[in-house]
Amino acid sequence: MPGTKTFTTPAGHTYSYSVETGENGEAVYDLSRVFADGVFPIGTVVVHPNWELSPATEGLLNVQFGKGSPTDRHERTDAPQLGDMELPYVVGSHLVNPADLTAETDDGAAPLLKFRKRMMGAAFAANAPAQPASPETFEKVRDLVTGLVITYQADKATPKREATYAKFLNAQRAEAVQAEINKLDAKAQALALMRAELADKLTSYKTA
Repeated sequence: MPGTKTFTTPAGHTYSYSVETGENGEAVYDLSRVFADGVFPIGTVVVHPNWELSPATEGLLNVQFGKGSPTDRHERTDAPQLGDMELPYVVGSHLVNPADLTAETDDGAAPLLKFRKRMMGAAFAANAPAQPASPETFEKVRDLVTGLVITYQADKATPKREATYAKFLNAQRAEAVQAEINKLDAKAQALALMRAELADKLTSYKTA
């Protein structure tokens, strides 16, 4: 496949990938696992900056399993198959902190990303309930995502993609601020009307 590259995870697993830029600057990775006997497609993982409009922590990245809707996992396709026989698909999305990768470890091993919520799996990529993934699946996904985030950060195209995503978020922030302004304008108009009515009453009392 043209444009295919590889990266190796902290656990020593090799993945091949091609990456495309999404509509809003997302990095869309088409991943395959590389074995001695061949290359096996895994699925798609999307990486982009934090989607929160007012983040409590700066610098987080969003990792989404499957491509498509950023809000509804059932509208995504090509969810990665990294799970076990019962829950083969990894679903959902996670905010991760690249700063985890610079932390020192007690045993001197390569640092891994931390996940702030449970890893979820499903029997089917969509229209199936999400259930907690096994510890083995969690470790496999954490290893992959750690290697992928390192690859994302090293990509020379990342700053341009992130600038595009920042414009996308700023447009949403502008809409949110405008909505607040509209609310304040409506309140101001209501207060002005109330004041005018009270002023009329005051005048009538003074002239009675």
